[in-house]
Amino acid sequence: MAECAWNEEMSEGPFFLQEDLTCPVCKDLYREPVLLSCSHSFCKECLEQCWKVPGQKCPVCRKSCDGEQPISNRALMAATESFQKEKGWRGRNAISNVSLCNLHRLELQLYCVKDEEPVCVDCVPLHRTHELLPLNMGAPFCKEELTIKVNILEEKVESFKRMKKKCSNTVDFIKSQAEQAEKQIKAEFERLHQVLCVEEAARLKALADEEEDKRSSMEDRINSLTHDIAALTKLVQTVKREMGTEDLTFLKNFPALKKKAQWPREDPQNPSDALLNMAKHVGSLGYSIWKSMQAHVTCIPVVMDPNTASPWLSLSPDLASVRDSPERQSLPDNPERFDPCVFVLGAEGFRSGKHRWEVHVGDNPKWILGVCKESVARKRKFTVSTDRGVWTIGLSKGVYNALTGKRTVLAVERRPERIRVKLNMDKGEVSFWDAGNGGKHLCTFTHEFTERVFPIFGPGLHSTPMEVNPAKVTIHTA
Repeated sequence: MAECAWNEEMSEGPFFLQEDLTCPVCKDLYREPVLLSCSHSFCKECLEQCWKVPGQKCPVCRKSCDGEQPISNRALMAATESFQKEKGWRGRNAISNVSLCNLHRLELQLYCVKDEEPVCVDCVPLHRTHELLPLNMGAPFCKEELTIKVNILEEKVESFKRMKKKCSNTVDFIKSQAEQAEKQIKAEFERLHQVLCVEEAARLKALADEEEDKRSSMEDRINSLTHDIAALTKLVQTVKREMGTEDLTFLKNFPALKKKAQWPREDPQNPSDALLNMAKHVGSLGYSIWKSMQAHVTCIPVVMDPNTASPWLSLSPDLASVRDSPERQSLPDNPERFDPCVFVLGAEGFRSGKHRWEVHVGDNPKWILGVCKESVARKRKFTVSTDRGVWTIGLSKGVYNALTGKRTVLAVERRPERIRVKLNMDKGEVSFWDAGNGGKHLCTFTHEFTERVFPIFGPGLHSTPMEVNPAKVTIHTA
């Protein structure tokens, strides 16, 4: 009996010695063991991995070790080496079917909601004020939280898909813009090609370059969105797959999985300045390409920017006239476009100098005309007044008004058909005149302009067009 007991003690001895020489982090024999001030030892590499996260703590007792430099545990290293030599140790320990607490060496049976980790029953005093759940309740609790993040990521996928579709539609619209501009350019150059064929080729190249540049830019954005959608989809699949693992494994991986289930980049925004600069290519085209031939040139002092036009407005091909559209047009919802307000801006803004243009309003029963600041609201309704950075006059219900905060009725002798607008940026003045009645003055606004201002046209939803009249051209030769 004595011999049997002695043999049993000898057979169990190496097991307990091996346990004493096992790193609590990697569950393998110590490799380059280091010692902390709290008396716990770890493999040097294991401790470095644990301390990669902010806040250096002992992985076992959680004592703060900020600023501490672990010292080499030579005695433990010697003991480990001796044990390996004696037992012919090779490789790692066999993985136990039961995961044990690193501190108490007891089976993990509870889950701490605050610390987000499994604990044993002896750890309860260390988590006295924390909410503890059985493992079979902890996993659903964490999965519910992670499900919310998965839903957010799935919503982002749909958002990215919608943005991709918008970008694809914008590419098609850019192509149609290019086709329209190309037709107008060719028609105008056909009229003047005998003297300006070189200029024609140059303008077509400028158009093609801009189309390629902006189309390529949008296609690059589409590719980026495609990659992001794929990455988000893969992330969702990964998180869902991890959620389906065994509860304890899932709970151990939960903190890392929780951090992983986030999308660090911002949601995509609809890019501004994505459309072609139509005013550059076709606005006042004849004058800009043939200044030397006054008889064949029409000079429009202000051309309209179709990229700002409400979907309920229709512009003439030369961008000098605007009227209501029979139905809402299918146009890109770019940031520059007015919607729902029914306006269109001039293509060129002003920061300084004197400028004037005349607009034919005819018998239109309702219209608004003047200038506005560049930052005027585009995507919501607003009251047209000087308080909003819009300096205009208008006709409504048979009454002419200066559109100030309280509305100022204008006295007119007869119905004006042509309105002259004068803008003096240096003096801060915007004045309006009845161009068809001997240039009778209607009203003047004064304001210290601090940003660029643009001509603004509001023809209302009526068939009568609002048209910028051609300016007289004077040619001076040196």
